[in-house]
Amino acid sequence: MRDAIVLSGWRWETCNVPERIALALAYAGSRVLYCENPVSFIREARPLSELATGIFGFRPKFLSHRLNRFPLFLQTQSVALANQILNEAATLKLNDPLVFYPHGDYCLGLSREFKKRGLPLIHICMDYEPAIQMEHVKVSDLTLAIPQAAFQELKERFGERIRMLPQISTINNGNAHSSVRHSSEFSKIPRPRLGYVGNLVGRASLPLLLDLLLNHPEWHFVSFGTKKWLPLSNEHVLPWCTQEELQKILAGLDVGLMPYDCANPYNLHCVPLKLFDYFGFGMPVVTTPIIAVREFGDLVYTGETAEQLANAISEALKEAGDSVKRAKRMAVAREHSIEKVSEVLREILDERLPEDRR
Repeated sequence: MRDAIVLSGWRWETCNVPERIALALAYAGSRVLYCENPVSFIREARPLSELATGIFGFRPKFLSHRLNRFPLFLQTQSVALANQILNEAATLKLNDPLVFYPHGDYCLGLSREFKKRGLPLIHICMDYEPAIQMEHVKVSDLTLAIPQAAFQELKERFGERIRMLPQISTINNGNAHSSVRHSSEFSKIPRPRLGYVGNLVGRASLPLLLDLLLNHPEWHFVSFGTKKWLPLSNEHVLPWCTQEELQKILAGLDVGLMPYDCANPYNLHCVPLKLFDYFGFGMPVVTTPIIAVREFGDLVYTGETAEQLANAISEALKEAGDSVKRAKRMAVAREHSIEKVSEVLREILDERLPEDRR
């Protein structure tokens, strides 16, 4: 596999899509330079260091994200970022790297700068946001689309430059974490525990969740972030943690709950990372009817209203520990593993960027 530069709008510890792409590329044999979301020159930043086998990461610096609203600053900062990244790539002696990048205010300007310098660009279309994605797709040589709706719409316009990419799970064997000790903060939360692995902002229907938890004080809802969203004692917010700690928390959940606001197309068409992480543990999943879960039939429990979700949760909590559904969910997660997605990436790149065109 050809070496790669992976840009991210997050940090390595968040293990979002770009971070998982980096893991899949490294598994396939690439040497990867991973670039965290840039930070101001006045702040501390991660120096170049090895993050995982074959993956080296650092955090570039510039003036600020806000200045990218002005074209002159966007161009100037993009040049400065490109110089920093390519200097680190030279330090690692990367061989003619591909550049993978998601949407983001700094990524568009930086991708244009990389294009001027002749680097092949691969855009990662993570969510259904047509208005935001279009300029990224125009600049890129190849777009890897995860939501089905985004793939279909972009393929109609751009043809073979658009390829479908499975969502990626980092859970290989959830059962291996079933007997681990949890953090004291998490262990104090009573059961049953309904977990949402992420921050609720922009995704969850808070009125729906409030109605659900008000009527069922015996259920305890757990999410991640820095503040509570509801004035309820059965809503719990944990601080962000490492992936190792997160897997311990996942092992201690009873149900994966995804109360997405489906009135927003961004949410309706999303393909949640957390869905496949829940599946990696065989965990029952209760969700509003996002499109991505339709193919999984009775492996998920769905509901549109608070009453329907409550009925779905009740059924999920009754599911036997040795239910065949749990094994089937884990089998689905394995099809979305780092190993499987690395095979898909290799096949796409070999077809779209064969050696004689590189």
